[in-house]
Order: sequence, then structure tokens, then C-alpha cells
Amino acid sequence: MKKLILLLLFISLVSCDYSASRIEENSTVSGEKSSTKSVYQLDWLTGQREGSHDGGILEQTWLPPRSGTITALVRSTKESDTRFVEIIHIREINGSLELNLQIFNNSLEPENISATYSRIHKFELYEIGDRYLAFKGVSDGAHRSLSYQRSEGDIFSINIETNVGDRFEIKLKPII
Repeated sequence: MKKLILLLLFISLVSCDYSASRIEENSTVSGEKSSTKSVYQLDWLTGQREGSHDGGILEQTWLPPRSGTITALVRSTKESDTRFVEIIHIREINGSLELNLQIFNNSLEPENISATYSRIHKFELYEIGDRYLAFKGVSDGAHRSLSYQRSEGDIFSINIETNVGDRFEIKLKPII
């Protein structure tokens, strides 16, 4: 019993130390900030939110930055139907950030929008600010632009310009 208690204490200490010791990779060895973009600048994305979209509900959960990436899971539902599930993956590439997303149907098969479009939509960073992030689409079929902003009132805005030029905004609130 004593060994079990010591083992549990050790595990909890190690897990606390690990979470407290994650190093932000956007610093140089001397501690000065570098000009490269880092996913650790995007910790403001972290959280779970939902809002109305296209007659249904859009839910979005962002995981904390880790190991040079930040990832989100998105689900769009309407009544008893799951319309799609989407995985968003932002990673550090050559001192900048790249966003890739893939949409899946309710059976988790990749959404086949068109034979001429890439299944994985690729975006390159074109603007980053205080709780603001904007990308431009660079792969066939990707939206022209995609941006995220988190306001003071904790409203999370997603602005999209589709590949055919339609623009819309989705506002999400924290799930409590």
C-alpha cells in the first residue's frame, strides 16, 4: 500500500512538472524573442466554443499548442444530422505558420468535393496580430481566405471568403 501511494505521488508530481515546463519554442537560446512565427503565439485559440451556422450548430475545440502544432476539431450539426467533421492543423514551417484542414462526412470518410480539388485544404499565414490570425488559401478548392479573431468579450469570430468569392462570418461563444 505504501508503494502504491508513493507511486501515485510520483506520477502526479511528474505530470505537474511536465505541464509547467513546456518550453515556448519562439525564444532563442539567450531568451530573446525571434522573428519567426510560433504556434505558441496562438494559445488564445485554445478552448471549446459553439454558435449558429447555416441553420444548425457549429462546435469548435482547439487543443493547446504542443510540439510545434496546434489542432482543432470542428463539428457541424443540424437537428439530428451531423453534416461534417473537420480537423484543423496549424504547424510551424520555415519560420511561418501553415494551416491544413480536412473535412469528413458523418462516416468519417474524407469529403470528396470534386475530383479537381485537393482533399486537404492548405493555407499560408498572411497576417498575425493580438488575438488575430489570417490565412490565404493556396491549394485547389481551398477558401480564398480564413481568419480567426477572439474579442475582449470572449466572442470568437471566423471570417471566410470561399473559393468562389462568397464572404461570411461565424461567431462562436465559449461552451460553459
